[in-house]
Amino acid sequence: MRVMLLGVGAIGTVIARHLAGHRAIEGVTLCDMDTTRAEKLAGELPAGRTRVEKVDAADPQALARALEGHGLVINAVLPRFNGAICDAALAAGSHYMDLASGEDDLFSRDAAWKKAGRIALNGMGEDPGISNVFARSATDRLDEVDAVRVRDGEYSESEEFPLACLFSTETFIEEAVSPARYYEDGDWKKIPAWSNQEVYPFPEPVGPQTIYNMSHEEVDTLPRRLGKKVRFVDFKLAVPDSMQQHLAFLDRIGMTRRDTVRVRGGQVTPLAVLSAVLPQPADLGGRIQGAAIVLVEVDGTRGGRRMRHVLHAAMTHQEAFRRQKVTATAYLTGTGGAAGAIAIASGRLKLTGVLSPEQLDPEPMLGLLEELGISVERKEKAI
Repeated sequence: MRVMLLGVGAIGTVIARHLAGHRAIEGVTLCDMDTTRAEKLAGELPAGRTRVEKVDAADPQALARALEGHGLVINAVLPRFNGAICDAALAAGSHYMDLASGEDDLFSRDAAWKKAGRIALNGMGEDPGISNVFARSATDRLDEVDAVRVRDGEYSESEEFPLACLFSTETFIEEAVSPARYYEDGDWKKIPAWSNQEVYPFPEPVGPQTIYNMSHEEVDTLPRRLGKKVRFVDFKLAVPDSMQQHLAFLDRIGMTRRDTVRVRGGQVTPLAVLSAVLPQPADLGGRIQGAAIVLVEVDGTRGGRRMRHVLHAAMTHQEAFRRQKVTATAYLTGTGGAAGAIAIASGRLKLTGVLSPEQLDPEPMLGLLEELGISVERKEKAI
């Protein structure tokens, strides 16, 4: 199957490197508005396995032309383009996959995708993505499920960058300063940003990190699509104290706004300006220290005994740079995406329609992650 990759930043680079050499992939078309990174990357990948095209994800006609001849489109651009790209893929008869949810509810398109006999896999990166697979794997080993807690412990240290976001800058800042949500007893509950601070004891190489509740895809989909009733789901992300203080201040002065403001006769979006002046995630490889980890705790019962299952995958930024010259966040997210793409391209996914990662058979997905270089650790204990 030939794959079209939209967006060749840090995460897109990892996806491309994994797919360009995989037996299930016929070839990869690297697409972006600015093809500088794509052209450089194509020169580093196996000859004859990639080509580069300039494509504007906001241009429906350009998307339609680029999609011809591709069995799968991977959307690695900003989530606000999800709906348009998903619709273009359906019209072209391609499968679709993205890394995070956007403003459009892709699940409302489920009937159309099932009718077409195609797959649209929504949110297959690190978290969401790997985290959902971990949650499903743990719940499959339980008779009843009480709680699913997703914990993202990525952090970075750098004298060069006082504020650096490890994934899509706009997406990260918007998530951080917006009200958070969690699920409990059949309802989704909203709480203020920076709620429920705690220091979580992540395993090495991460160690204890300060984490906060945030709204995230897992909170929305796991209660509905996990396959077993669950009482509680939440997501917490590590934010170092200095970064939290910076972001809270920027939010107070209006620099995280997404509406336009008039500046010297023109219109600008404060968040877009902030994103443009901060270091880009694709440029952080080799310039930061620290690590990334995605960890999921699942509590429930098996055979009448209370059990806790914990799955995690971790990597240092130094190791990720040694492997692919990216950060660990990009490596984990891109590898989750590559595993999803390979599962689709190889025909391992038998379901059709709009899917979230917890609907996939988890054990083959865990095997793909191991094959692609992510070591998954699992612990089970009575509680």
